[in-house]
Amino acid sequence: MNIEITEGRAGHGWIVHMDDQAVNFNSLEQATAFVDQLKARIEAPHVWPVAAGREVCIGCLSPCALMATDNGRLSHPPGMANREAR
Repeated sequence: MNIEITEGRAGHGWIVHMDDQAVNFNSLEQATAFVDQLKARIEAPHVWPVAAGREVCIGCLSPCALMATDNGRLSHPPGMANREAR
């Protein structure tokens, strides 16, 4: 994403351009604070969501409906790959 700050027409405010989008601010300080926060959020680590009740299995590297066994470990349901998840 291209992010750029420019001065508004005739010195009225500041504009933050984000690709095809633009947001107006009254001061350069407000525009800069917005850009700093936006960049921090973009650069922050993100985790891919996994549907509730499903784990990603190391053995098959795909979301599996893993079941808890009597000893508390997770394993594939009957009929699926016969590997234990880690």
